Amino acid sequence: MRLRKGYSDGPQGQVHWRQAGNIGTPDRSDLYCFSPAPFGSIAYSNLLPHLANARGVVAPDYPGQGGSDGDDVTPSIESYAASMVATIHDVSKTAPISVMGFHSGCLVAVEVALTLQDQVEQVVLVDVPAFDPETRAKYLPMVGAPFEPSTDLQSVAKSWDMAVAKRQATQPLDQCLALFADTVGNGPRINATFHAAFTYDVESRFAALSHKTSILATQSSLLEPSRRAAALISGAQLVELADVQRSVLDENAAVTSAAILQALG
Repeated sequence: MRLRKGYSDGPQGQVHWRQAGNIGTPDRSDLYCFSPAPFGSIAYSNLLPHLANARGVVAPDYPGQGGSDGDDVTPSIESYAASMVATIHDVSKTAPISVMGFHSGCLVAVEVALTLQDQVEQVVLVDVPAFDPETRAKYLPMVGAPFEPSTDLQSVAKSWDMAVAKRQATQPLDQCLALFADTVGNGPRINATFHAAFTYDVESRFAALSHKTSILATQSSLLEPSRRAAALISGAQLVELADVQRSVLDENAAVTSAAILQALG
């Protein structure tokens, strides 16, 4: 299934998105997928076609990430959500939607649900970075500081490692290179989404969520934080995917998408 690309206008300029499936199907809400740092919507390239077999899906780029406008190197989850809401109103209008996120995208999904309230039917969160305040404060300076580009290739070695070296066993090389280009193309904003995630008030915002929420936890370093998220969100259903240990959105795209669609019913 080919992905369609397009743009919507947001408070910080144009928002780029990827879309698959039939948007606006009367009996099934459109699903908006929010991406994990440091990648944009390209991270969902292998997942969207699976999800689109059941419903229309849209994956937007945050402001200043991927193909979206924006120049803030220290944004907030709230500012990201404002642009995502504008995109939703452009693409799906006022029709009911569902939202899902992976890693830091979980925080954006929660904030969008809190902003749109009754327009959001369900929330699905996969591997939630619900770190406690002490952990967030400890790692913020390490992962969330504005990046300083240079002509030294070593300056982007970390991005190469995340996008290519650690993925070559589970993804084709061309996809790995596309992820690397997507990341380094953000320039000084490479760490922007990490900054937004590690400055987000997880405790109070998660506690405010009253939507039907499913949390899918793989066997990863975010297993315990995901369990913590389930405790913070009233009525959340926790599903642990015991057989998924790596490459959640790619090598295990079929398994992950099936779990997401099952959670959505």
